[in-house]
Amino acid sequence: MTTTIAPPHPTSRSSFTPGDVGLFLLLAASWGMSFVFIKVSVGALSPLWVVAVRTTVGGLILLVILRARGGRLPRDRTVWAHLFVLATIGNAVPWALVAWAQQTIPSGLAAVVNSLVPASTLAVAAAVGVERLTLRRVAGLALAVVGTLIVVGGEVGAPGRLLSIVILAGATVLYGAATVYAKRFVSDHVRPLTIATGQVALAAVASIPVAWIAGPTPQWTELAPSVVVSMLLLGAFGTGIAFLLYYLLIGRVGPTNTTMVTYLIPVVGLAAGALVLGERFGLHVLAGLAVIVAGIWLAQRRAAPPPAA
Repeated sequence: MTTTIAPPHPTSRSSFTPGDVGLFLLLAASWGMSFVFIKVSVGALSPLWVVAVRTTVGGLILLVILRARGGRLPRDRTVWAHLFVLATIGNAVPWALVAWAQQTIPSGLAAVVNSLVPASTLAVAAAVGVERLTLRRVAGLALAVVGTLIVVGGEVGAPGRLLSIVILAGATVLYGAATVYAKRFVSDHVRPLTIATGQVALAAVASIPVAWIAGPTPQWTELAPSVVVSMLLLGAFGTGIAFLLYYLLIGRVGPTNTTMVTYLIPVVGLAAGALVLGERFGLHVLAGLAVIVAGIWLAQRRAAPPPAA
């Protein structure tokens, strides 16, 4: 998922048109299917190379989109320093953790754990004083944690999965930290598409040499077509196009409505894992997902405004 918050668009609507619904579903499909693409890719590439290829393809696409829309990359060194932090904690490191974890756990399970991102973001924001925790929000966070424990409880017996789930949960905390960092230092001063482009491009610049040094270097000509296609789709749709869709929706329907995509991503991830990879899960995964989504809804729900005098 994306890790930056954009300021509300002055002309955004509170309701969805049929076109908005189409963009919304395409965004959910792009991010939900990403877990399948990663699962296929880590069968042939190291997690570091998955990140390197993903960020390179996504960064190039975002650069083309930025130029086509008449935008340009920032020139201020301070902005680039902030973007480097975002690229590190919002892209390179968490994406490497997710890819590493998916070596041992199914793609659908990774999508379910990743649904903790909104709860993790709220927890980080509250810890640094950006958001205020209310009783409702605390209850929502606690409910999301309970949902995660339900999922984990049914997977403890599988070798290596417990550590992978913990790693995935840690990645959601990094996503949350990047979101809060972007809101505090960048998103109120730089256009959202510029942030996304610079952030992903820097992640590519940083991850390629790390992957090259850490090795092993892939034999590119020997990769199976399914791996090549998965990596291209992950970079193009799961990274580049997804960022564009995200910011288009923020401008059309506002950030609050756009974040509702969080509820669909794990559903798409579970369905894609079952249909494409033949993954099967027990009722504990579905029950845990339902509890997590309920917790996110409770934590994000805003109190109704007082009645007018």
